[in-house]
Amino acid sequence: MPREVTAQEVADVIGIEPPAAGTADAVWLARAVAAVNTAAPRTVPRLRLLDAPPPPPPPDPPPDWPDDIRAALLMQAQRLFARRSSPTGVAAYTDTGPAYVARWDPDIERLLEIGSWAPPQAG
Repeated sequence: MPREVTAQEVADVIGIEPPAAGTADAVWLARAVAAVNTAAPRTVPRLRLLDAPPPPPPPDPPPDWPDDIRAALLMQAQRLFARRSSPTGVAAYTDTGPAYVARWDPDIERLLEIGSWAPPQAG
C-alpha cells in the first residue's frame, strides 16, 4: 500500500471518473490530495511516529501508512474536493435553509486518533 493517497483513489471513493487534466476540477482534486498528504505527517500522531528518523544504520525506507489512516485521508480529501464549489461552506440550499459542508468529521478524527479521540499522553 502506498504512503500517500492519490487523486485516482479519491475519485474512486467519490465514484467519479478522474477529471480531465487541465480542468478546474482536476486542479482542485490535485490540490485537495496534496493538502491532505502534506498535512497528514504533521497532524496525525501515529504518522509522526512512523516518520521519526530511524536509528542509524541501516536506514530503512519508512513504512507504509496504515489502512485506517489512508481511509481517513481519502475521506478528508473527498471533503476538501467537495468544497471546491462552495468556498463559503454552503453545499446546497434546501427548503429549511442552507446545508453546510462540515468543517471536520468525527469519523475522520476517530480514524486518525486526533481531537477528542486522541489517546491520553503525558508531558
